[in-house]
Amino acid sequence: MNIYVALNEMLEYIEENLENKIEYNRLAQFLGTNEVMLQRLFSMLCNISLSEYIRKRRLTKAGIDLINGQEKIIDIAVKYQYDNATSFSRAFEKFYGVKPS
Repeated sequence: MNIYVALNEMLEYIEENLENKIEYNRLAQFLGTNEVMLQRLFSMLCNISLSEYIRKRRLTKAGIDLINGQEKIIDIAVKYQYDNATSFSRAFEKFYGVKPS
């Protein structure tokens, strides 16, 4: 299998599971490698770490949810795997330059 096809399948899996805990060992299976090699390959091919990619995708989706205004900030924080509203707020502000409120 072509590494780019496998990478695209892995990215689709990530997109579908942004609201869930993403296991790196599951992602490594897409590329037929272990977690350490997965992270190295992802960083080399995408020029961003895997954890940073997932974090930024979650924050992007959270921003869309906040714009829609249907959910509370704490609910969005929990939805995208943040332990509490404070850590979500810090990450959101660092990413967007504004507070989620």
